[in-house]
Amino acid sequence: MNRLLLVLAALTLVSACGIQGDLERPDPLWNSDEAVRRECQRQLENNEQQDPRCAQYQSGAQTTP
Repeated sequence: MNRLLLVLAALTLVSACGIQGDLERPDPLWNSDEAVRRECQRQLENNEQQDPRCAQYQSGAQTTP
């Protein structure tokens, strides 16, 4: 009986951990320009919503206002 209660308590705790929703991926520590460019290309190919950082790699976009 104690083992059953312990298992149920552990399952409750494990099921409650974690972040709900979308996770934001942090920028890499090195080679970040190349990684952002690859991620923008992947989003473009998969018709996903583009990250705001991708605007600088689109043709015709201004880098300074």
